[in-house]
Amino acid sequence: MKNIERIAVWGLLGSVLLLTLARPNPVLSLPAGPQAHAAPQADVLGPVDALTLNDAGSEPLELRSRSHRLAWGDAPHERSYSVAYVFIGKVLNKLMQSEDLQDERDRLMEELNQTEASYREQLDAIGSQLQGLDPESPDAQDLYQRGSTLYQEYSTWQQQAMRQRGQLDAKQLETAYRELIEAVEVVADRRAIDTVYRFIPTSESFEAENPDQAMMAIRLRTALRYPEDLDITDHVLQELSLEVD
Repeated sequence: MKNIERIAVWGLLGSVLLLTLARPNPVLSLPAGPQAHAAPQADVLGPVDALTLNDAGSEPLELRSRSHRLAWGDAPHERSYSVAYVFIGKVLNKLMQSEDLQDERDRLMEELNQTEASYREQLDAIGSQLQGLDPESPDAQDLYQRGSTLYQEYSTWQQQAMRQRGQLDAKQLETAYRELIEAVEVVADRRAIDTVYRFIPTSESFEAENPDQAMMAIRLRTALRYPEDLDITDHVLQELSLEVD
């Protein structure tokens, strides 16, 4: 190859990575007929099956197109993949505030509050009956025993109620998470994104009350710097028909 041709080719290598390797109507293969006299296209290199880049002291690097991705080998991990980020805390909070999930929590809380009110009413009644009685009298001893038994039953119920509320919260969080994942799949497919990571923006306040919480907030911020255009949180919110702040 002549020196001038070498210079031209190397000048185009930087743009090759941004162009499709199978671009139609290349400059070097214009069809015959009237189109052959059309205005020339912008300079392009290709189409080509592969591009070999030499590196002094190392093996040449061969670039190819594999499944519409730039590849430098045959293995799946030897390809370039597009990435994006979603602030899942923001999305999950909005999903948990949905009317359906809130109504489910309200119904459970109403049921638990009614049961607790019943226990408290019974305990207050026993306390009222004890007033004015001799603590050593048989009636007072009987009330003490009834009150102690009822209080133990109330304490056991409180633990069960806490577990019941925790189970509902866990179930709803998983429901919200599944909805989030479905929306991420739709948005990622639409925007040709391969991998989506969860993250917390570095600008988000810690809201920590002690060093342990502050350290946890730091650990959860996996991305220390990122192009803001890679944040697709708002697109996911829109897919879920949720308000975008």
